[in-house]
Amino acid sequence: MFSNAILRPTALAVAISLGLSGCASIDKGLGASNGATACAIGGLAGAVLLGGLAAAAGKNVGAGAAAGAAVGCGLTYLYQQRVKRLQAIAKEEGMDIQVTELQAAQPAGAAQPSAAPAVVGIEAQVQDSSMFDVGSAQITVDGQRQLRKIAQALAEGRNDPKNAGKKILVVGHTDATGSAEFNQRLSEQRARAVGGILAEVGIPASDIYYQGAGASRPLADNTSETGRAKNRRVEMTEVENQQLLVERVRSERNNPKYLAHGTASSTAAKPAVKPARAPTKPAPVPAVQPEETVETSAALPDGISLPGKGSIDFGGSLVLSTTSALAQGIKPKASTFSLISPAYAAVPASSCIGDMPRSEGAVKNLATGAPLAEPDTTDYLPGMNGRPWGKVVNGHVALVGPVSILRENALVVAQPEMQFIANYKAGGKKQSAKFPGIANAYEGEDKVLYRVFAADPATSPVTCMDIVFDKRSGAATGGEIYYPKQGQAYVANFQPIRK
Repeated sequence: MFSNAILRPTALAVAISLGLSGCASIDKGLGASNGATACAIGGLAGAVLLGGLAAAAGKNVGAGAAAGAAVGCGLTYLYQQRVKRLQAIAKEEGMDIQVTELQAAQPAGAAQPSAAPAVVGIEAQVQDSSMFDVGSAQITVDGQRQLRKIAQALAEGRNDPKNAGKKILVVGHTDATGSAEFNQRLSEQRARAVGGILAEVGIPASDIYYQGAGASRPLADNTSETGRAKNRRVEMTEVENQQLLVERVRSERNNPKYLAHGTASSTAAKPAVKPARAPTKPAPVPAVQPEETVETSAALPDGISLPGKGSIDFGGSLVLSTTSALAQGIKPKASTFSLISPAYAAVPASSCIGDMPRSEGAVKNLATGAPLAEPDTTDYLPGMNGRPWGKVVNGHVALVGPVSILRENALVVAQPEMQFIANYKAGGKKQSAKFPGIANAYEGEDKVLYRVFAADPATSPVTCMDIVFDKRSGAATGGEIYYPKQGQAYVANFQPIRK
């Protein structure tokens, strides 16, 4: 027998891996099952789920599994009803609602695998075109009616003591039009407004959390109106308890699955914005600020337009596509909530030239406004504790730093600067000015993509950088720098070393 001490660090992650199932799969599975089937599935899920939570918390695994089996019957049946009700609302209102079930799978190598996984939560992605006017966080009359129906569906069964402790997370998303700061602020205010509707129908405000993710998690291409419409959405996720809420938030943060689509609304480079931090107080949103732009062409026949100073030639090649082999090669990180499609590795990922700095806000409690409590850490990834990195590229030195990335969720804790020495190989010694940068990081299973944008690309020799670090050794395993040359984008290999 393995002791609880051995199981504790890994049991939760192993026991509860969550899968995606589209609406059709839900109809054939939960939506079509009867109460007895749902009860049997739920009993297994409860045993796995609460047993894993008990191990993670250092408590008795057997007792946790027994308690989970006792309550699991109600879990799956409740979510079965949730799915059916939300699908009915979508049909009644003519809304685009994508309902996803969060499933609890058995641990790998289980002796007697079950026929079907059980549900421990649901996620509803709701396109918000009818809920809000452009640039506004004020819910429309139609939106009020639609959201109340959704809120009442999520409130069903909450008076049952067995359902106490469930948490709901509302996340607002925008398209990529406008600045990252404006989009994050607007999306947070929209999420808070939706959370208010949930509270009005009787869901305790203390069980509701909200977040503004802005344009940082696109589901579609931002260079078309169809794609931008899909990205403008409100996401509502219900999970069983606070622990699963924390796991959900952490699994979505810096998730490389969102690199499949960039956040630029055209392939021509856009001006970057100042580094954004989560606002401590909601700021007023202008009455009108467009979220939509006119359709743009995918790329110029002879390359991609990239304005900027372009004062250093790094000997690269003309950029003909915004896809990135570097980003595509990052294996998704195993997670308690794994919402990454198995086909992710085959999906093209955007390079920094097709992206913009991404900004998302803190997860806040609706009742108190306080951020969601998460474990704090000051442990850095190897080699990423604040030192600069650099390399000679085509005779010129390129430096970036400090590179400061925490081990937990690959969180960037210090914004870097870029600096250059032109004609270094020919004896040049003059260091350029330091160009402020804005960094995002995306964590895979064994690698981290570090993406740096020039805060002012009009003056910087380099528009952006992509660097891939090995999480174990701390070495850079690949990288690219993108820079303007005669009005077009060029890319050069850049695999820096730590200085």
